[in-house]
Amino acid sequence: MPDRSQLARIGGRAGRGVLGLVGIAVVVATLGAATLVTLPTLEREPQASEIEPLPSEQQRVCPGPVLTLAEDSTQAQAASSVGAASAVYGAVSASDFAQIRPQVTEISAVDDSNSRQPPLLLTVPVQDGAALPPLVAGSQSQVAATDTIGGLAVAACAEAVSDSWIVGGSTDIGRTSLLLLSNPTTVLATVNVTVAGESGLVDAPGATGILVQPGEQRVISLAGLAPNVKSPVLHVESRGGQVAASLEQSSIRGIEPGGVEIIGTTATPGTNQIIAGVRVMAAVSEETVTTGEGFNADTPSIRVFVPGAVAATVQIGVTSADGTAEGTSTQVEVEPGIATEIPLAPLIVGSYSVQLRSDEPIVAAARTAVDSAGGKDFAWFSASAPLAGSFAVAVAAGPSPTLHLVNSGAADTSLTLTPAAGTPLVVEVEAGASATVPLTGGTVYVVSGGSELWALVDYSGDGVLSSFALNPPGPLASAIRVYTH
Repeated sequence: MPDRSQLARIGGRAGRGVLGLVGIAVVVATLGAATLVTLPTLEREPQASEIEPLPSEQQRVCPGPVLTLAEDSTQAQAASSVGAASAVYGAVSASDFAQIRPQVTEISAVDDSNSRQPPLLLTVPVQDGAALPPLVAGSQSQVAATDTIGGLAVAACAEAVSDSWIVGGSTDIGRTSLLLLSNPTTVLATVNVTVAGESGLVDAPGATGILVQPGEQRVISLAGLAPNVKSPVLHVESRGGQVAASLEQSSIRGIEPGGVEIIGTTATPGTNQIIAGVRVMAAVSEETVTTGEGFNADTPSIRVFVPGAVAATVQIGVTSADGTAEGTSTQVEVEPGIATEIPLAPLIVGSYSVQLRSDEPIVAAARTAVDSAGGKDFAWFSASAPLAGSFAVAVAAGPSPTLHLVNSGAADTSLTLTPAAGTPLVVEVEAGASATVPLTGGTVYVVSGGSELWALVDYSGDGVLSSFALNPPGPLASAIRVYTH
């Protein structure tokens, strides 16, 4: 039997245990009560404001005249002008269409050649109080007629960008392609060019780290980067300064010139590509083969490239631009990383719009040719991006300039074409349809009333053919939300 001291110790420990349990119970009860009581809250939306960026000056680069490389092997990279190009340009206020005169300067040649007509730089400064950037457009044209180069070359004055694609050209026997890189900015541009062809990606030494000084144009022979390539596709990327890229292609057939073209950039990779106008100068019969090899070089064709790693199923729809002829529809499988030529057949003489729908992003452009008593020539027709709202069209001199329009929207649209001097013209374009409008050379038009249009201007005549696509200006900086403390 325990004594009293042992009982006291046992009792003390038991007492402390009871007190501990009571304390825990009090805490739990207190916490439980706290969860049942709704505490007051205070909420306040952070103060913020939207800051809209002011419009910046607009710039366009006209690529300059047709060039030829020096025949002297010691100056193989020295380019000389073949004649001179004639440019037409203009700008209008986006709010009231008031005329604005662009500032015109020259871009120098990197080789300091005295035998080159320099490219032109068009600059439209910021207008006081303007909420929208002005509508700017420019184009140039030239007819070359020498023993080695002949034909019509028309090109748009383009905006410099950091990423662009060119679908066209060739370095096969009898064909010459020159890559034109113009840097209108005040920052050195470091350019990388990726070339793919009918056999896949081309190992092109010297295609990376190309330096283009501010305010200069560099001319690079594509044969030096990718020789003996029938169907090149170029991806041009720049760091630092931005560049306006284009590709001059000329050809020789036997001992006669076979045409010349300055090829602009095509729309960036996408699953829906639209070429607003393709001019077919000679009928194409059903006997034309439907593969990418073996058909005549003059056969109207589409060059398609899949930049990704997965093959694409491409549906090609060809529709008469004026409704006078039935179109065609073709489905093809295009392997990734390989430039594929697809003939367009059968087609009669006329103009067509081409839509390519794909399950993988693609880039594309079309090529047609003319061979008549007046001579031989060819043209590239590039896919373009949609034009939202009003836009300007500068029409360089040339035979039968024609504006091709495609309305892929769900509603009919009524467009007004207003020349710089003259009577406005109203054009109706039904939903999902296309239209052609004859233009006057040497004139700048403003096209208003549309919401989403694809557009291209082509020129055609006896032995001459050329075109350029219309693209929207690069996106301005988006609005910035600023939060105050």
